[in-house]
Amino acid sequence: MRYRKYTILIFLILNTGLLFSQEYWLNSYSPTTNTLKSATFLDSLNGWACGDTGIIIHTTNGGQNWTIQDSKSRVALHDIFFLNKRLGWALGWNIYNPQPPYGTYYFKTTDGGVNWDTSFFPVENVYIKKVYFQDSLHGFLGGAYLNIMRTTDAGANWIPVDIDSLSVMMFPVNNFTFYNNDYGYAVGGVMDIAGIIWRTTNRGVRWTPFIVSPEPNMDMKFFDSLRILGFGGDFEYGASLIRTSNSGANWKYTSLEIFGLPTVLTFRDLKDGWGSLGYVRTFIFTQDTGNTFVQINTPDSCVINEIVFPDTRHGFAFGENGKILKFNSSTVGIINQTGVAVKSFDLKQNYPNPFNPLTTISYEIGSNSYVVLKVFDVTGKEIRMLYNGYQNKGKYNLKFGSDNLTSGVYFYQITVRDLTGKSNEFYTQTKKMLLIK
Repeated sequence: MRYRKYTILIFLILNTGLLFSQEYWLNSYSPTTNTLKSATFLDSLNGWACGDTGIIIHTTNGGQNWTIQDSKSRVALHDIFFLNKRLGWALGWNIYNPQPPYGTYYFKTTDGGVNWDTSFFPVENVYIKKVYFQDSLHGFLGGAYLNIMRTTDAGANWIPVDIDSLSVMMFPVNNFTFYNNDYGYAVGGVMDIAGIIWRTTNRGVRWTPFIVSPEPNMDMKFFDSLRILGFGGDFEYGASLIRTSNSGANWKYTSLEIFGLPTVLTFRDLKDGWGSLGYVRTFIFTQDTGNTFVQINTPDSCVINEIVFPDTRHGFAFGENGKILKFNSSTVGIINQTGVAVKSFDLKQNYPNPFNPLTTISYEIGSNSYVVLKVFDVTGKEIRMLYNGYQNKGKYNLKFGSDNLTSGVYFYQITVRDLTGKSNEFYTQTKKMLLIK
C-alpha cells in the first residue's frame, strides 16, 4: 500500500511539473505541422512565420487564428521579415531537392503575403540566412560566402559591402541589429573557430569586423547606444554572452556553462529576456539584463527556433512540428518570485577533471527537492541516469565511471524542483567534463 501511494505521489509531482513548465508559455493554435524557423511581428496583432516546405502563416489577431499563405515554393524557408503590412521578404534554401539550381531563393510581397514573387539569388551554392530592411529601399542580406550585401533600391540589386579586413570575410552572418539607421551590428561566426561581429556607423556601406568569442554569435540586443549584449555558443560548449558598456570599444566574453545549442535571445523589455537552447528543449530567461539566467524546460519538451516580443506583454515562440507558444502575460512581475528557486541549489565542477576512470559530481540543494541528474554526450544523447528521486536539503556526492565510454567532452545536468511550495518550476544547471583515456 505504501509503495502504491509513493508511486501515485511521484506521478502527480512529475506531471504537475510538466504543467508548471508551461506557466510562462502557453500552447497556442497552429495551422501546420511543418517546422517553423522564423517569425516577424509588426505589433501584437499582425505577424508572419515561415518554415519547412515553403510554409508561410499569417495572423491579424494576435495568433488566435492563422492563415496559410501560398509561397508557390516547397523549399525550406529560413527567414522572414516584414517592414509594414504590405512589404515583406523571405529566404529559402534549395539543398536536398534533386532539381537544381542549389542555393538561395528570395521571396518578396507587396500585398501582405497574398502574393509572393520568387527569384533565385544569381550565385549558386550561396546560402543566405538573414534579410533585414530599414525602410522600403535600404536593406541587407547576411549569410555565408558573400556574407553581407546591401540594397538601396528595394532589392532590385544587391551589392557586396566594404569590409575592413578580408580575414573573416567568408564567415557566416546570423543576424542584424541596428540602433539607428547608421549604427548597427551583424553577428555570426564559425563553430570551433571564432565568433565575429561586424560594426557599421555609415548605414552599412562599410563594416569593421571583430573576433570577440570562440563560438558563433546568434543574436544581439541594444540596451542603449553604449550597452550591448550578444548571445551565442555551440552544441559542445553551450550558451555564451558577449557584452560591452562602451559602444563596442571593448567586449567581455562569458560562458554561461548551460548545455544546449543557442538559437535566439529576445528581450521583452530592457531587463527581461528569453532565449532558446534548441534541441535540449529548454528556455533560458533573465530579469537583470543578462547578468544571471534561469533555465527551464519548454512546454511538451518542444524544440523552439524563434522567439518574438512585439511589445512588453505579448510574446510568441515557434518551433518543430508547427509548435506555436504564447507568452503568458499574467506572469509579468512575478517571475522574480519563482526565479529565486535557482539559488536554492548549486552544481559543482566535477573532480578530477579531466578524469579517467572515475570522477565525483557534487551538488548542494537548499531545500527538500525532487532531483534528476543525467549525463549527456556532445550530441545531446543521454548516456547515464545518475539519480532520479527525492532528496532532503544537503550536500551530495555521486561517482561517475567511464565504463564503455570513449574519450571526449561530456555534460552532466541537474534538474531540481523545490518541494516546499516556494516554487512551482523545474530549474536546470549543466556543466562540462572531459574524459581522457
